[in-house]
Amino acid sequence: MSHPVMPAPVRFDIADGQFTLRSGTPIAYPAAPALAPIAERFCEDISRRTGLRLAPTAQSRPGPNNPNNPNKPSVRIELAAGDEFGALPAPLGLAPAGEFPDDERYSLTVDASQVLLRAAAPAGVARGLTTLTQLTATRDHSDTEVLLPGARIIDAPRYYWRGLSLDLARRFFTPGEVRRVIDLLALYKLNVLHMHLTDDQGWRLPVGRTEGPGPDAAFYTAEDLRALVAYAADRFVTVVPEVDMPGHASALVRMHPELSSGRNDVEFPPGTARRAVWLDPELPATFPLVKDVLTGVAEIFPGPWLHFGGDEPWGMPHDLYVSYVRKVRELVPWVGKLPIGWQESARAGLDASDIVQYWLSGIALAESLPAELRAKNDADLALAPRDVETAITAKAPVIVSPQSHCYLDVPYAEPSADPAQADRQGRVGNRLYAPMTVAASFDWDPAKALGAAGAAQVAGVEAAIWAETISDFDDLTFQLLPRLPGIADKAWSAPQTWAEHRDRLARHARLWEQDDLTYFRSASVNWR
Repeated sequence: MSHPVMPAPVRFDIADGQFTLRSGTPIAYPAAPALAPIAERFCEDISRRTGLRLAPTAQSRPGPNNPNNPNKPSVRIELAAGDEFGALPAPLGLAPAGEFPDDERYSLTVDASQVLLRAAAPAGVARGLTTLTQLTATRDHSDTEVLLPGARIIDAPRYYWRGLSLDLARRFFTPGEVRRVIDLLALYKLNVLHMHLTDDQGWRLPVGRTEGPGPDAAFYTAEDLRALVAYAADRFVTVVPEVDMPGHASALVRMHPELSSGRNDVEFPPGTARRAVWLDPELPATFPLVKDVLTGVAEIFPGPWLHFGGDEPWGMPHDLYVSYVRKVRELVPWVGKLPIGWQESARAGLDASDIVQYWLSGIALAESLPAELRAKNDADLALAPRDVETAITAKAPVIVSPQSHCYLDVPYAEPSADPAQADRQGRVGNRLYAPMTVAASFDWDPAKALGAAGAAQVAGVEAAIWAETISDFDDLTFQLLPRLPGIADKAWSAPQTWAEHRDRLARHARLWEQDDLTYFRSASVNWR
């Protein structure tokens, strides 16, 4: 049987012996302020998942296996010299933390006498303890101990940028629920939470708002958002805020009628009842408000990035779209951030300092899709190859989020092993898309997403979950699980087979149940 660690480590070698983890086992770590909360959080997590109460123990200097009782086994954490991991390849792409990337390399050795975790930096300690959590919590155990088989693990990520875009505009999730999503990201060594905070349906930012009730009445205060950023940073997750404009601007225009120019609310596609609202760059009120919003967002979020959206400028004349994108690309650095835009922003031109997020990869559509929507999709896809060519020519970094494999709102194709899930499966998932099996969604390689010419420009991998059909947190996790660990595997690991991944998924159901997370019990997985 394969190991249960997801994403799969660079190397996992089975070794002799087994370690007995018991209540009271010391978790010895160097006495450093950055390591104490990581070790304590690990102990709390193991206690919650197994009932074992471990003993985090700070040591002022490296000592014997257990300074109080050398014959008593322990888990020991050590900070290693960076050159110890020199044989591991450096991650590819764009570091979410910016100029000083987190060093996530670690090794983990399990034998009869101890568990030894060595890491180059605190981030590596956190990733190594996450691996140890998975090894421990997926195993059968008694009330007093867990037996861990001997192993030697060496690990580092394939790509720096490994994330999830969470749609908070169409469905408001409480700060507590967002924290649970962050915990799930950390469990799978994902390190970016891309917060999609504005759209036609809602404006969740505290800046740019006006008084009065409406469909977007719920929002996060500045204190809420700063607390979420801090919570994520403690788990080595960078929060990237998105203010989605110039399209998807209905909520903002509803709050600010002065943004209506008389031409920026159009029927699209023509001949339907659908509306498309966009910000008019020639209207005097537009950019002063956009500048205020971006300034407020930059003050709340300390990370280096600000995502300005730029997707689906439906019904907006091309010259006006180009004018808007070029202006907002000036404003984002002016407020002290680095701009990221969806792939359509390439149509305003790119240079090597611009970052785009690729998503229009083509995906099977539902047979029942109306002809006008199918025609619109075909028109969008016809432009998509040119966006990629523009990025490759400009040598711009590209975050890959192909909707064919990274959009987690696609309905599941296979039945659930639990008949009670039939109602939720029939209700949740965007019916614009043809259903897709979990195996099919796993069948891709980020290095090939942009073709051979673009492989060097892949900045990282990001999944996206859109909330049009999501009613509550259980719906959300039903769509995230079991596919999110597959995204993590693509972003962190060398390519794995579906059979290998499926076997690991089967054992991770126990982790999700420990966390009280609803998940799709795909009939293609032999859940344990």
